[in-house]
Amino acid sequence: MTGGAGDSRDSLGCRIIELVTASYSKQLASQVQPSIYFFILLGLIFKMEDYISKLKEFSKLDFQSKQEIIIKGRPTPELKGLLQTTGQKTRSFQTDWYTRKSWLCGCPARNRLFCFSCLLFSTCDNVWTQMGYCDLKNLQRSLIKHERSTAHIQSQIALKTFGMSRIDLALDEQRRLNISIHNAKVKENREILKDLINATCFLAKQQLAFRGNDESTGSANRGNYVELLHAFAEKDDRLARHLETSTVFSGLSNRIQNDLIEAVGDVIRNDIKKEIGAAPFVAVEVDETTDVTNLAQISVILRYVATSEAGCEVKEAFLGFDDVSEDRRAPAIAEYVLGVLEKYDCADKLVAQTYDGAAVMASELNGVQAKIKEKVPEAMFTHCYAHKLNLVLLHSAKCMPECRTFFKTAEGLAAFFSKSTKRTHLLDDVVKRRLPRAAPTRWSSNSRLLQTISMHQNDLRTLFRVITENPDSWDNDTLMMAAGYDRWLSKASTCFLLMAYEDIFNESDALFRVLQNKVMDIEYCLARIRDTVAALERMRLKFDSFCDRFEQKCSTLGLTESGDRHSIRCGRKRVFCNILENISCQMKARFDHFGELAFLGLVDCAKFGEMSQNFDDAKLQSLSKYARFFDFVKLKADLVGLYSSQTVRDGCKSPGQLLRFLAQKDLIETVPEATKLLQLVLTVPATTASVERSFSALKRLKTYSRNRTDQGRLSSLAVISIETERLLKLKKDKEGFYKEVIDAFLQKERRIDFIYK
Repeated sequence: MTGGAGDSRDSLGCRIIELVTASYSKQLASQVQPSIYFFILLGLIFKMEDYISKLKEFSKLDFQSKQEIIIKGRPTPELKGLLQTTGQKTRSFQTDWYTRKSWLCGCPARNRLFCFSCLLFSTCDNVWTQMGYCDLKNLQRSLIKHERSTAHIQSQIALKTFGMSRIDLALDEQRRLNISIHNAKVKENREILKDLINATCFLAKQQLAFRGNDESTGSANRGNYVELLHAFAEKDDRLARHLETSTVFSGLSNRIQNDLIEAVGDVIRNDIKKEIGAAPFVAVEVDETTDVTNLAQISVILRYVATSEAGCEVKEAFLGFDDVSEDRRAPAIAEYVLGVLEKYDCADKLVAQTYDGAAVMASELNGVQAKIKEKVPEAMFTHCYAHKLNLVLLHSAKCMPECRTFFKTAEGLAAFFSKSTKRTHLLDDVVKRRLPRAAPTRWSSNSRLLQTISMHQNDLRTLFRVITENPDSWDNDTLMMAAGYDRWLSKASTCFLLMAYEDIFNESDALFRVLQNKVMDIEYCLARIRDTVAALERMRLKFDSFCDRFEQKCSTLGLTESGDRHSIRCGRKRVFCNILENISCQMKARFDHFGELAFLGLVDCAKFGEMSQNFDDAKLQSLSKYARFFDFVKLKADLVGLYSSQTVRDGCKSPGQLLRFLAQKDLIETVPEATKLLQLVLTVPATTASVERSFSALKRLKTYSRNRTDQGRLSSLAVISIETERLLKLKKDKEGFYKEVIDAFLQKERRIDFIYK
């Protein structure tokens, strides 16, 4: 077996040497090592094969390149490998055939013969231009036959007369002129397209309507898009000329507008996809709402940590709206969400999913998180904390009859003025401040209502007295309700509940603001929740000071009540403590199920000093569901190293600060597993606030007067308007941005030139 392999190598070596003799000087072969010489030869062989391929592309070359090939002449290698054995007789190619036939050439890589003139000029496919000739027995007859062919004769004439009449040169010059004219036109068209892109970005970013009711030439208002372009044209002669003279592509049609909107949206989505591709973890936030046309629009946001030269940043990227009216059941919603994750190549990175609590409990979304977990077991479900807090305050008020009646009356007071312009006018004159409406789905909105009532309690009583003292000016319903609200505001119990809930809302509003911040990590949110519970506990111990403030305000407003003062005070203390205890108990019940989030304690910067002395392995064990992402031995070593650093303990107060510190000091490679843990903690969302903000954009984009917007156009408009910061970042590289948008725009069929030759 060994000898056979050696014989094979020797045979190959002999062939190499024969080819060398034909292609290179013997002097070179004697000056270099055999192994080096071998690779030199291989390069020559492949170069020769490339040269034959280049000859076949002769017609596509410019005049100068063609002339160089003709001057260089035909390749005439020895072709030692061109052999033919018939019986006991072996024929080999003789190089004197090159002398006999001036058109004959060869390729050592293929060991074939070709016709030089036909390779250059013939359009007919035959053995002399395609595969090459190798039948040495019939070579003489085949040479004569080929020489007599019409195609060969024409090719020989073309070769011998090349450049004499300068027709080729003239054609080449004309081609260059045509290309130059074409490219000049393309450049002008692209400059026009840049103006169209700028108009599209401006209107979409500002959430303004594109089209008008009448976009005909004679219309006084042709819509924002057309009018904006004509405003640009007043300062741009090129654009003005285009709008006046264009017939094929004016850029004003509805189809062009839609394609431009979707092209800009696609560029933004591609940038999101690129960032997500570099992120180690992804979380998904999903919610659904009904638009003005009664279609169910689902919104998806991906949360991740983006790393750049400037550091690490938590980002929540909006991907667009989709109509799910046809099927809102859990399997369909789960399949849709998984499809989005696959589209952005991040299903295997999913570590958390967050939904609006009310939507999760509804039949159309019930079980979505469980079905996604079947596909991605690591996708931990977190109920939106802002909605949890909303439910805490809502249910705590409903549990106590006096509180339930109090809030219903306060909400009715706001509605009393909103249902009559005459009442509102009086409110503006007397109170000089309108009462905000309370939204049932946002319990925090009651805070603004109660604060306004408390601040203007005396003015509101004055207003109601104005109404009751002028019965001829008002209807019976207004008079009855005014008298009732006046009595309600004159009660000390009303003032008591106003002040009590003011203090509670001061704490809950601060927590709401934290939970509504999209960049906050879940560990920080949990810490603020614990702080809020502690603050409520402290309020129970300060009833006496609260009661003193209450009595002072009652004295100022002239509010009195009959009965034993001590009994009344004890009764109020009981109500006050019941309210606080109710809220505290519900917050603990809804927010204290954090067993699967125990790993958050590993990056609690406030306890780094304590953990450096006593590492909590139980918290590390809670990361077991993410085992495929981590090397736990290295992770523990990384964390202990961070805990032990005084610089880290002094300078970093949160996981976000710690991650930025590692990025800025180029320490990510030093503690890679700890970095991944920080990214995981920052990726897990606490709320769906960003999804709900997208619904605000939806209401501005798809209004009653603009309710026929196409779904693709609507989604892209929303992406541009919501991802404004990303759009502005992309536009910093103007030429790169325009090129990407134009390339996306050209995916559609166009009747005008936008591509350079």
